[in-house]
Amino acid sequence: MKKFILIIITVLVSCSQGVSVDNGEWSGTINANSEESKIVEKLAAAYVNGNFEIASEYLADDAVHSVNGAEFTNEEWISGYKQDQEVFDNIKHNDANITTMYYNNGKIFTNHWLTWTGNSKISGEANTIHYYGYWEWKDGKIIATGAYMDTQWYFSEIGKYLETK
Repeated sequence: MKKFILIIITVLVSCSQGVSVDNGEWSGTINANSEESKIVEKLAAAYVNGNFEIASEYLADDAVHSVNGAEFTNEEWISGYKQDQEVFDNIKHNDANITTMYYNNGKIFTNHWLTWTGNSKISGEANTIHYYGYWEWKDGKIIATGAYMDTQWYFSEIGKYLETK
């Protein structure tokens, strides 16, 4: 009986400890249904459907865009993604996961993971590319984006396309 009472007391004490909140600067809360997440979902669909120019209404004028460390202006970034429609068919975003992180330091980032698939209009090859991207927000506008992916095949096909121009 003493062991039973000891077990019950241990369970009650351990359950009453509650959740420990990390108040660190780069801790915070995450939300997959935030307004920012919904906007990124909308922009991802616009990219797949070939009308990515709608991104301009969500971008700060001086936003900076990085693809594997190479920087682009708003115009270059939008133009590059629109060009994909000329180079690739059957573009899809598979297994997409979009969540927005609200950090304790006030910064807001939407994280975006997906598997890109498409067929080259130039070579006829189909390919799959694993992608991670982030979208940084300030005052309701996107101030920076970053994309990380294996671009070897992707840029090879774009290069072949540009040679035909």
